Formats: sequence, C-alpha cells, structure tokens
Amino acid sequence: MGTRSPRKFTTMRRAVADQNYAAKGATSTAPAIVMSIALIAISPWADADESRSYRLDPFTQATSSYAGCPAAKPPDLTEQEMRVQAHERAERGTSCCLAGTCECGGAYKHDPEINERVAAAIRSDARFRDTSVWVTTTRKFVTLQGCVRSTAQKRALEAMVKRQADVAIVWNEITIGIGVRRP
Repeated sequence: MGTRSPRKFTTMRRAVADQNYAAKGATSTAPAIVMSIALIAISPWADADESRSYRLDPFTQATSSYAGCPAAKPPDLTEQEMRVQAHERAERGTSCCLAGTCECGGAYKHDPEINERVAAAIRSDARFRDTSVWVTTTRKFVTLQGCVRSTAQKRALEAMVKRQADVAIVWNEITIGIGVRRP
C-alpha cells in the first residue's frame, strides 16, 4: 500500500481527536443537561408563588387637580406578557432599523425622555392646571389618559402634545368630566 502524506495524516489525527473530544464532552455535560431539563420542568410551579409585574413603557402623572378623576392604570405586564413584548420589540426594532425608518439601537430608547418632556409641558401650561392627566410613551407614540373639563381643553391638550419634539402620534383617551367618555 502507498504511504500517507504528512498532511493527510495530520488531518486524520485532528478528525480522530475531534471525535474523542466530542465524545468526552457529551458525557461530561450530560448531567448538566439533565439538571437543566429538570429546572425547566419545575419552573412553572416556582413562578406561580411569585407574582411580579413589569413596566416596559414610561408612565407618569402630569397633573392631579381634577378631584374624583379615577387614576389611569399603568401599563404593567406579567412576566409572560413581558417576554412576548420584549421579543416583539426586538423584532420591530431590528426591522425598522434595517428599513431606515427609526434610529438603530432601539425604537424605544428615547421614550423616557419624551414622556418626561410631554408631562413637563402639560404641567407648565396653565390651561391644564385643573386636569388630571397621565402620560405613557411607546415608540414615540404618546397615550394621554385622565380627565379634563371640556372638549376644548381635550383638543388643546392633544394639539399641544402633538407639537412636542419627537412625538410621532398622540392617542387621546382623555375623559371629559368624571367617568363619561366622549370623542
């Protein structure tokens, strides 16, 4: 039979070494894999005792002078909802970055400063001193909740918020009066 070249011999030795390494690695990691599966299997029961909520979007009360106005519910999420939202946000951020429709690095990263800027603008405007307004910002979309005294005040609030820097859309869920929803 012919002689093997040193090059082929070295390649064959590496292949055998790789197989041996893989075999050793598989047996040494088997207990870790079994333990991981066991922990995953019992995790639903471990989490059932611990009730936590998560808030991904900035939420703040801008004004609080309308007595009797019910408090807006913060956008809190369960752990499962938070995980789904985080996944969707990552996909959305990647897509809009690649499309060039948003700043790369996160469509949500400026939301806290936008939210605070909008709340400060509402607080500093004398037209809204007798209102109770909460502000939430998601992807530069601002949601207004709470109570105002008139349709004119509701419209003025929405128009003022739309003029704030970096606000893309305003969702006006403000109630005129206490507990009566009007368009």
